Amino acid sequence: MQLRLAISLLTFAFASTACDQITGEASQKAFDAEAIGYACRVSMKKPEDCMKDNESQSPNSILTGWRSADKDITDGKLDPQMSNTTEAQKLAAATAADKGAQSAPEGGTPTLETKPDKTKTPEVKPAKSH
Repeated sequence: MQLRLAISLLTFAFASTACDQITGEASQKAFDAEAIGYACRVSMKKPEDCMKDNESQSPNSILTGWRSADKDITDGKLDPQMSNTTEAQKLAAATAADKGAQSAPEGGTPTLETKPDKTKTPEVKPAKSH
């Protein structure tokens, strides 16, 4: 009788430790941490500061989200200027000066590379009716 009780308690203990993986709670927590990291990069926070502010989240997942946002910013899919804080504007200006500055012209002031405006929608021609 005691053996059955010990086996059932042991089985219950093993089953309850894996509940978060069965219910998907572990993956949801990772997704949340990635979203926090993404938001931190958009708001121009350093990943270390983000991890320090969110100690209950996985540092690896936060960094994954931060890198994903950084890639989107680098690829031009996301505008880093959308944050309204002055700290973010200063950091964005410094980043643009480091990455986008070309060789200085005769005047000595570096020029920034201009990218085409991607906000314009392409012209759609109506289909011809027969």
